[in-house]
Amino acid sequence: MAKSFAGEVSEQICAHKPQMVLGVSLAVVLILLSFVSFTVVSPSSPTYVIVVLNIATLVCVVVVLLTAITACTRRGY
Repeated sequence: MAKSFAGEVSEQICAHKPQMVLGVSLAVVLILLSFVSFTVVSPSSPTYVIVVLNIATLVCVVVVLLTAITACTRRGY
């Protein structure tokens, strides 16, 4: 019997689990570097907004990747 579409997609996503772990590591390093930039950027500057959006985006990336890694681990991939 053919696999469902969701099963195929999850299998293809879980095939990239090592790359997702690398992505989480990279995003965490970039978040730490962004926190370092808070010591230089003044809160009233437009650059401050960019740094805050950068951190928010990277946190979202980490959450999505960790969710995918957890789902893959639970499914045994």
